Amino acid sequence: MHVFPNAIPFSYLPVVLFLVLLCTINAACVSSAPAVPTESGIGSTSPDSSGPFLYQNIVNTSRGVEGFLNNSGKDPEARRSVAIRDAMDSRDPVTRDYAVSLIPRAHGGTFNLAQICDLWENVYSRWTYVDDPRGEEYFSPASRTIALGFKGDCDDFAIVVAAMIESVGGSARIVTAKNGTSGHAYSEVYIGNTSEQFEEAAAYIRQRYHVTDVGCHITTDADGPRYWLNLDWWSTHPGGRFFADDGVRIAYYPDGRWEPIETWLVRPG
Repeated sequence: MHVFPNAIPFSYLPVVLFLVLLCTINAACVSSAPAVPTESGIGSTSPDSSGPFLYQNIVNTSRGVEGFLNNSGKDPEARRSVAIRDAMDSRDPVTRDYAVSLIPRAHGGTFNLAQICDLWENVYSRWTYVDDPRGEEYFSPASRTIALGFKGDCDDFAIVVAAMIESVGGSARIVTAKNGTSGHAYSEVYIGNTSEQFEEAAAYIRQRYHVTDVGCHITTDADGPRYWLNLDWWSTHPGGRFFADDGVRIAYYPDGRWEPIETWLVRPG
């Protein structure tokens, strides 16, 4: 009988097939520890992505810069806006001093994108996910989250990142969204009102993090477009993947304003 030198003996074939199958299953079951949605989100790296910089060009209709200023205090959004405003304590010495300490000399000067990345990286690399008390919605002040060593849930991450950005001269906001199974919160930072400013920021992020796609939301109102860079903790870099929401978001600002924003997709041409 002729024996092929590279052939696998028949008696070992079932074992080999089992090991291959086991490796395949394990590779597909890898997950990250907080239990948040794992969908690819509104933004994806699919071939039909809208351009080299955006996951997708997400445009949000807005009431305008005035928003609602705490409204009547009866709506959940109104109460939440006050809690988020108080938690974003960017002028607290703990928040301000810690944020300043993270900026290296090479990235000093007026507020810039490199500083945004420095702050986000520091929080992201230290974060420990911990749920809110059962049945409650708790917003930890940024200074307290820093003192605790960066522990909390998604809205606590969003608040501390946004507060530190505000403390060094940036403009940030908190966005809450939901889908059929869960809710989520994340921060965004304002990076300009033109596509050229966004593309300049995207080019820096692509170089710093060796990525191709950069996600942002474009809020449109009577004053024109505003580009907001995604700073979600679920992403692996600033401008990462979006949370897969149902198309309706609420944006909360440091002064207590809040506004609903709705989404449609715009593709080039």
